[in-house]
Amino acid sequence: MPWFHTLIVSACCYLLALGSAGAVELRVGFGLTKPPYVLESGKEGLEVEIAEQALAAGGYRMVGLQFPPARALAMHRAGQLDVLLTVDEGIGGNDYFSDPYIVYQNVAITLSSRNLQIKRVEDLANHSVAAFQNAEVILGERFKTLVLNHSQYKEYPQQIIQNNLLYTQRVDVVVGDRRIFRYFSTQLGPKVDVSQPVTIHPIFPPNPRKAVFKDSVIRDRFNAGLKTIQANGVYDAILKKYAGQL
Repeated sequence: MPWFHTLIVSACCYLLALGSAGAVELRVGFGLTKPPYVLESGKEGLEVEIAEQALAAGGYRMVGLQFPPARALAMHRAGQLDVLLTVDEGIGGNDYFSDPYIVYQNVAITLSSRNLQIKRVEDLANHSVAAFQNAEVILGERFKTLVLNHSQYKEYPQQIIQNNLLYTQRVDVVVGDRRIFRYFSTQLGPKVDVSQPVTIHPIFPPNPRKAVFKDSVIRDRFNAGLKTIQANGVYDAILKKYAGQL
């Protein structure tokens, strides 16, 4: 990562920390490790840092708490969390949803050398496909219908397995989030040639993610803080920080 991106993030985080030293603490729930969005420590990651800086700009200090998604949602509904990250309004309830603060983008990924033409979900029918766990449920009815009788479709709980299968040409197509794919490509062993160019096929719609709040005032301050860090360069610096790791 270029030194000036590191400097921008560090300086802005320091100033925000000074301003929020006496700030109100918020219990902020989010899911388990999902690099680069949430790293293993639970204190770093693209999504964690964006939320933390947006809250700090709004006058709050984030206390991050990691849980499996179902438990996090149950705790939020029980009033045990002030904020829950990575949600959409499909979870229901009468709480307060933020503006989108990050966009997930599931795509189909192939080796460019294969020159596979994939322009829509149905084009996956003639290829072997490795997807993330529960993709059948998450990626919509067209995808669910496609894989129902697809003999060469399989889901894997660990993303790094998909990457390995693609680069070693044991599967034609990987389906997953483009940032997660890129991150795990850097984690493969030296015997796997990750220098092979890949082609990204954007056959799924982007998935903007929001945070949900118990208090509308805190939600409004988060939204204002998000706009602040988007305007002052902090948001872009965080994106570039993790793009550098990819």
